[in-house]
Amino acid sequence: MKQYLQNIVGVDLTQITGLDEKTILDIISITGTDMSNWPTADHFASWLNLNARPKITGGKVFGYSHRFTNNVATQAFRMAAQTMWKNKGYLGQLYRRLAAQKGSKKAIKAVARRLAIIFYKMLQNKTEFDPKRLKMDTDKQNERKIKYLQLEAAKYGLVLHKATG
Repeated sequence: MKQYLQNIVGVDLTQITGLDEKTILDIISITGTDMSNWPTADHFASWLNLNARPKITGGKVFGYSHRFTNNVATQAFRMAAQTMWKNKGYLGQLYRRLAAQKGSKKAIKAVARRLAIIFYKMLQNKTEFDPKRLKMDTDKQNERKIKYLQLEAAKYGLVLHKATG
């Protein structure tokens, strides 16, 4: 099945964490392999109802509007995102962090959106999945944590140094 999908699409979509052959077939049966219907990945995510839709009045956000959809592709991305809670990779870390901060419903939607954008870009550009690009985000996050800890230590007159060894 994996080889059949690769022949149809031209790229191995099963490399995306959380997406298996059946899930990809479900998504492709709805979206097709031609991504020209959506000019950008954000348009694709919006069509899947995976974008945030803030209610803004007077320049302030007053909640979010909810849209309901029975799109099979959306459900497939959400199911794939829901399996990330036990994943050790970047998407699993993202899911656990967002679930702790904002709850599991919002975490599922955010991770499903990430998966949809990765899916769109792989199909659009016919490029292989590169987990190193996701790792760059974790490096930035670690740098932010270190900077935060150094600022907190400076408040108390302490200086942090990296351990050697």
